[in-house]
Amino acid sequence: MAFWDDEKSLAAGKPIELHQFQARGTSTYWRYADAPADITYGNTFSACYVKGEKIEQGSNALRNQTKVLCDWDNPFAWQYTSEYPEQCIDYTRYKGHGANFVTQFTGVVVAVRFLQEDRGGPRHAEILIDPAANDLRTAGLVLRSGRQCQVALYSTPCGVARAAYRTAGIVATVSGRIVTADALTTQPSGWFRGGDFVVGAARRKIVSHITDTIILSRTIYGLTAGMGFDAYAGCDHLCVTCASKFDNVANFRGQPLIPDANPWEDAVT
Repeated sequence: MAFWDDEKSLAAGKPIELHQFQARGTSTYWRYADAPADITYGNTFSACYVKGEKIEQGSNALRNQTKVLCDWDNPFAWQYTSEYPEQCIDYTRYKGHGANFVTQFTGVVVAVRFLQEDRGGPRHAEILIDPAANDLRTAGLVLRSGRQCQVALYSTPCGVARAAYRTAGIVATVSGRIVTADALTTQPSGWFRGGDFVVGAARRKIVSHITDTIILSRTIYGLTAGMGFDAYAGCDHLCVTCASKFDNVANFRGQPLIPDANPWEDAVT
């Protein structure tokens, strides 16, 4: 009850907001504190200009949103000046007094806008965040009948351990979306197609793999020869691949024996 005692107090309250952004499914975080000094709450939140706007609340929970304001050169916001991350960015806002914090809002980043200086104040970045409840809009039928597996590789339903299919290497050459590296030859051509190419916080899908060369879904700005990377095997979601490449048929979520033609279509009535 210490938080709420301070929250309702006219004299003892010392409100602090912590803002955490995470690239979903990774260990990449950006943590900031609206405070005069760094704050430790499980992890270190760096003190900087970051301001949580009001949390909209109405009869429709799916429409509740909030915004976070920060400097243009904020490391998290700045990446949006060139491109959006390929994976979802989860957001959590904590509010506290002293060492007592509670979770105030959870959601997903949907846009980042850069606003010029105007009557409303100096230029800043505005991060728009939808609530986590927005995921309810996609609730319904999840899996459909089909020859291919319906779940994402390395997901919990899939069960394949991501770390077991990681290949580390050093970039040899870069030309736009085309990357070469000796480490890519440790696996047969096509092994990495459909997988991920990760450099720091940047992640791209691999759309082609032939010997030592891969083609990425999008360019990684700043990628140069000599930089380290991790490449992860891809999957075409076919049963034969699940068996031969991942030894994971027990978790295969497709129906590979579905006939090409409807057996009842020409049935005699």
